[in-house]
Amino acid sequence: MRVTNVPEIIWSALLKTRPWSFEEGPSPSPCMKKIGFGTGIAVYELERSPAFNKFRSPWAIKKLIRRNKNNNAIQERLRNEADILRKLVHPNVVGFRAFLENKDGNNILAMEECSSSLGDIIETRSDDEGGPFSPELITKVAQDVAQALNYLHNTALIMHCDVKSYNVLIKGDFVICKLCDFGTCLPLTKNCTRADIYSFGLVIWEMIALCPPVTEDVADSLENCTNMDVAEFDKLLEKMSARSRPPLPTDVELGNKYDKILEIYYCCTDEKMERRPPSEDLVVILDDI
Repeated sequence: MRVTNVPEIIWSALLKTRPWSFEEGPSPSPCMKKIGFGTGIAVYELERSPAFNKFRSPWAIKKLIRRNKNNNAIQERLRNEADILRKLVHPNVVGFRAFLENKDGNNILAMEECSSSLGDIIETRSDDEGGPFSPELITKVAQDVAQALNYLHNTALIMHCDVKSYNVLIKGDFVICKLCDFGTCLPLTKNCTRADIYSFGLVIWEMIALCPPVTEDVADSLENCTNMDVAEFDKLLEKMSARSRPPLPTDVELGNKYDKILEIYYCCTDEKMERRPPSEDLVVILDDI
C-alpha cells in the first residue's frame, strides 16, 4: 500500500529497486550500498539514475531486517518515524522522501542521504588517534543540532528522546549537520525537553573523548512505552531527565580555547535538570561563540 504523495516517476524507480525484499547481508544490487544498521533495521544508500538528463541525489533507505519483518514493535517504530518525519521541514532535520508499507511487513522509509554519521566519524578519528575535534568544529556541530532541537521543541512540539552522535548526520565536510532517527519521539510534557538537552551535552563530550559515555540507553525503554500507564511513563521521563554528568577523560589535555564549549557542556549536563538551558537559549548562546 502506497502511503505517501510521491511523483509517479520517482515512485516507479523506487519500486524497481525492491529494497524491501533483500535479506540482511551484502548490498542487494549495484544501486544499493549498505551504510548502517540499528535495532532490527538496515540502512542502504540508493543511487538513483538520472531522469530527463537531470542528476538525482541518492536516498537513504531504511528497512526491516528480514528476520524482524513480523516484529510488530519494530514495524510500528518505523511507521511512527515515517509519520513524524513527513511533517518535519527544517534544514537541520533529515528530509523525508517516501514510505512504502507492504502487506508482508517489509516496510521501507526513504530519506535524504548524507555523507556519514558523526558517530562513524568519531570512531575513525579515535582509531587514527586524532585527538579531540577542534572547538570550532564542535561549535559548528552544536549549533546545527541546537537549531534542530529548537525546531522540534518549539515548533513541532516533540521530544527526540535519542540524541546521540550516530543520529547526527553530516553532509560533505561538515557543511551541515542533520538530526535523524525519530522512531522514539514523544509529545512534549513539562520539562521533558531537558532530557534532550542532556543528550545534546553528551554529543559535545563524545567529540572530545572520542568514545560514547557509559550511560543507560533509555531509548530502548521507549519501544515498550505503549504498554505503560501514565505513572510509569512519567517515571521514565523523569529518569531520562535526571542523569549525572560523565567526567571528562583525564588523559585529554584541553587548552583555554575549549573553555566556551566546555561551559555549554557543563550547563547541558547539570544534574538539576531545571538548570539546563532550553534549546532556544542554546541557539543564541552558540551563535555568540
